[in-house]
Amino acid sequence: MNVIIIGKIKDTFVQELKSRVIETFDSLISDWGIIAKLKPAKSAYDSERNQYNASDLLKFAKNEMKNHERKKFLILTDVDLYSSELNFVFGQADCPGSFAIVSLHRLNPIFYDQNNDEELFLLRATKEVVHEIGHTFGLGHCTDPKCVMSFSNSILAVDQKKKLLCGDCREKLGI
Repeated sequence: MNVIIIGKIKDTFVQELKSRVIETFDSLISDWGIIAKLKPAKSAYDSERNQYNASDLLKFAKNEMKNHERKKFLILTDVDLYSSELNFVFGQADCPGSFAIVSLHRLNPIFYDQNNDEELFLLRATKEVVHEIGHTFGLGHCTDPKCVMSFSNSILAVDQKKKLLCGDCREKLGI
């Protein structure tokens, strides 16, 4: 997994996230490393919303990595994302495909005026990274609300699901 950082994210956070994500995908992800640190594309920013368009940031990263030979890319960002259909998104991915983006912005308990809780922050980030990487492997949204592949339209939905794939989703991936 080629990791692209857009914004300011601590390397230690990324390393802790790595170990948690790799254990979920067994042999599907064996390598993980930061290959680029980029500033957010100004062209993706919507000043009226004070957010970045997730699709535009994905396009930006794809363009930056167009000469890179590796197959899977995870973009981690600290900026707030939205899509044309939703007022915010935790992430977005090509399904199936090579690129996924996850915003840590709304996953941090501090965003909700809660105490800084690094473990909760990492758990939420793990769930959303696993979810978006699952899309790159062709998994759609799961109807099991506890499965990490279920759709999350709120932080409560993120907190209620597990960090693991359900049996059906694991079977679809052959793991």
